[in-house]
This record gives sequence, structure tokens and C-alpha cells, in this order.
Amino acid sequence: MMSMDLGFHSGEGQMTEYTIREENGCTFVFGSLPITALVKLTGGDAKNKVMDADLARMAEANFAWGKPEDLERAKDQYRGPAVARIKSSPIAASLDDSAIQWLATGEQGLSSSAIFWTVNAHLKFPDGKDPKHAAYPHDPSDLGRCRKLLEQVPSVWERFAPVMGTLAGPVWAALVENWGDLCATMDREAPDWRDGKGTATETYRLMQEIIAGAQPYEQGR
Repeated sequence: MMSMDLGFHSGEGQMTEYTIREENGCTFVFGSLPITALVKLTGGDAKNKVMDADLARMAEANFAWGKPEDLERAKDQYRGPAVARIKSSPIAASLDDSAIQWLATGEQGLSSSAIFWTVNAHLKFPDGKDPKHAAYPHDPSDLGRCRKLLEQVPSVWERFAPVMGTLAGPVWAALVENWGDLCATMDREAPDWRDGKGTATETYRLMQEIIAGAQPYEQGR
């Protein structure tokens, strides 16, 4: 394992520090990093390497990247500590094991996280407030992450339609109404979508049609 502590001067003349750690074929960045430095870091030997926000979250890093096979091995290493971290958090007592596992190690994006925290709004908004903006899936990749959440956390699936279909805005209401058709289309087009394989052109077209039909109502909220 190799680690380097670096820094850069911000526009206000302040020094911002960050750490780069090379570990088993993966690169981790801890701390704020200027976009120019990030481009340089990822551009040199970036062939066949990809960014992985889930691994970064598990390792408590800002960024993580590497070859897919190295990323998967790294996730195996960080899975235990990530789960332990969630279990020691104040909200753990209100979550079942499957929810803890997803928060720690699940594939997360804006829309899947919106589902989780909207159906669990009492945890994030203990003062009774509701989330004002619930991001929705824009493409089959987003949809896939949402579907994995619902498959992996039954307690979220149980509340998905009642909550997201009524409390998360017109676009989500339309998506929930057509959820069965979206899933069936995706399964037919890309049966191996859970493994990141296949294309889902018709699914994307259907999603855009549903979203476009509901957006005028969203804008009028």
C-alpha cells in the first residue's frame, strides 16, 4: 500500500490537503481534490479503469477507481467495516439487517437513495418535515439501482408504492403507476441487467415518455 499527502492552494489563498492511497490495484482519494488534479490522476493509466462511488463510500473516501476485478476485491475487504460503521450509527436501531446492509454496501444513486430516505423520512427528518425533492430515475442504470434496492430491502419494497406513489411528486407517481411495465420491459430487453450486461433502449424510451408526461405537473407544484 502506498500513500501520499498532497495539497493545493484554493482561490482564497488557503491550503487544502488531500491524500492519495494506492491499494491492491485501486486508487483512493481522501479530502477535497481540484477537478484539474482529478483529471490528471485518472488520465495517466486509466485504461480499463472505472470510478466506483460505492467503494469510495465503503472506504470513507471521496473518490475510488480501478479495474472492475480490483474494485470487487476491494469491496470484499471494506464490506465488514462499512457494515460495522452503520451498525454503530444512531439510526441503526430503527433499521433491519437488510436495510443496514444496503446502506453500507448497496449500489446507490440519487434516485435509489431518494426511495430509501423518503420511505424512512422519520429517520432523516425526525422533526416531522418531509423531503422536498425526491430524485427519480432517468435511465435504465438508475432504474436498475432502484430495483436492486427494492429486491434487497423488503421493508422498503413494502412501503415503496404507498409512499413514492403519493408523497414524492407527480413524476414518481407516474413511474410507480407504470413500474410493472418498466420492469417487465427491462427484464425482456436485458435479462442480465443485475450483472450490468445488456442494453435497454425500449426501457429508456418508455421511461422518458412517462417522465415527459408527468413533468408539467411537477413544475406546477
